Amino acid sequence: MSQKPVDIVIVGAGVVGLSAALALAATKLNILVLDAQAAHAQPSGNRELSDWSRRVTALTPASTQFLSELDAWQSMCEGGRIGPYTDMVVWDSEGTGLIEFDAGSLSLDALGYIVESTVTTDALVNRVNQTPNIAIQWDTWLADLDFTTTHVRVVPREGDEIHAQLVIGADGGRSVSRELAGIRTRQWSYGQKAIVATVRVAPEHSSACWQAFLPTGPLALLPLAENDLCSIVWSLDDSEAQTWIDADDQAFLRGLNLALGGRGPLVTEVSERQLFPLVQCHAVDYLSDRFVLVGDAAHAIHPLAGQGINLGLSDAQVLATEVSFAHSRGATWWAPSVLKRYERQRKGDNLAMMAAMQAFKWGFGSRNPAITMMRNAGLSAVDALPMAKRWFIQQAVGGR
Repeated sequence: MSQKPVDIVIVGAGVVGLSAALALAATKLNILVLDAQAAHAQPSGNRELSDWSRRVTALTPASTQFLSELDAWQSMCEGGRIGPYTDMVVWDSEGTGLIEFDAGSLSLDALGYIVESTVTTDALVNRVNQTPNIAIQWDTWLADLDFTTTHVRVVPREGDEIHAQLVIGADGGRSVSRELAGIRTRQWSYGQKAIVATVRVAPEHSSACWQAFLPTGPLALLPLAENDLCSIVWSLDDSEAQTWIDADDQAFLRGLNLALGGRGPLVTEVSERQLFPLVQCHAVDYLSDRFVLVGDAAHAIHPLAGQGINLGLSDAQVLATEVSFAHSRGATWWAPSVLKRYERQRKGDNLAMMAAMQAFKWGFGSRNPAITMMRNAGLSAVDALPMAKRWFIQQAVGGR
């Protein structure tokens, strides 16, 4: 079998993998991105209810700044499919606790931006295709990784094997590259699934996010670029999720509006619904030999705060910074000491976010009356304390 040498192989052509490739491009290293899927299809330009992707992300200002540095954010905005949100309302469905955030309190134009995952991916693919030292190889399933003293042998199921100095695993929560590299994980199921769909609302969403904490899990209403369209993410216990997927549209709408409890706009129409399981997974180590993990391959968390993609983009940015700095100094840029610096910077932040999400899940899922009183008092207290409220907003927008 012939051998194709490159400097870096990135496994996974999603948002995080492509961002890592572009952030590393200035080194002039030869980068190859592998993905098991077929070539990325361009998102629909149509704007009817059924034309919007079910999978959206909430990008923080910190993430959009990084995407701007990669020259991707500008083209994303040109398509008119970015939904900025300036306000956020969060409440406990079991009581009176409520907290409201607004961008003006931090002198920001927006708290964040709701974007279809396909829009972000498409912009990054276009940027990669314009970058001479990056290539994407689609329809490439990984069969093996063989670590030698001089390189990594990347063996696809079909086609030529590839020799690289460094392999970056960016292939999601069910990472094949992580498994082949022998990195252990701690993983557990929430016993829940999330329903995602696009909905029409009346009156307009007013560029606000609405999030209810229900005993069965959080329900988020996220504003899209069209004033009367939102995306929903409704986390439900396994025993209930399939019931709502199978319900007819009118029954689903009644249940959804009942869950929202009269807060926020009324939901009047729903697209086809999709269902996916919720798990939490964290790699024990982020690196092994000449291999390093980023994004969901390193840490998959509950979507209740929408922070998964933002954590992944931070991973890509920090890893690229460390590798680029070592390369610019003529050091061994793939050395464990370089990768360890990345791991030290990112592991603490990621673990802290995962712990917070687990605490929210436990606290808001409890039906204990004492805990209900405590969490309602806590939400109301934060809403009444400007300093505490400002801190929470800073975390939500990716600040420090």
